[in-house]
Amino acid sequence: MHFASRWGPGSLSRTAATRSLVRHWILFFHIIAVIIWMGGSIYVEALMAAVGRSNDESGLVGVFRKVGATNRRLFNIAGVATIVFGFWLVFIVPGWEFETVWVSVGILVAAVAVVIDLFYATPRIDRVEALVEDPESPNDSIPGLIKQVLMAGHIRTGLLFVGVVFMVFKF
Repeated sequence: MHFASRWGPGSLSRTAATRSLVRHWILFFHIIAVIIWMGGSIYVEALMAAVGRSNDESGLVGVFRKVGATNRRLFNIAGVATIVFGFWLVFIVPGWEFETVWVSVGILVAAVAVVIDLFYATPRIDRVEALVEDPESPNDSIPGLIKQVLMAGHIRTGLLFVGVVFMVFKF
């Protein structure tokens, strides 16, 4: 089904020009969310790799804390926005169906990436924050937690890359 069949009489979107404008704006916000999510993910990968090579554990923890705050504030929101706008587009763009391979793969990898961020990486980021803030707690587990979050970031970036490839080439 497409936009015109889902909006009956009395709808605010009666004209083709209005429907087209709505589709373009939703697509614009979907693409912006993907750019923020994917671009930020690649940037964090590069930043953490550079800091990791310096063998300065306190510098690594400091950068990790800043990246963790950004992850909570920006990446999780961008991931959810990507999925929401993507679903919306499938509902309003003629020919875009959930049964289409590139749509299904895009939704699947985005959902898995969001789940990794929200339920795997974010709790570990919070644990690192708590361990760093509490001077009485042993800091032995911090490097291991950071490695776990970085591995989750690698997986997220790889998934996003696969999703973008499927979206661009529409397999």
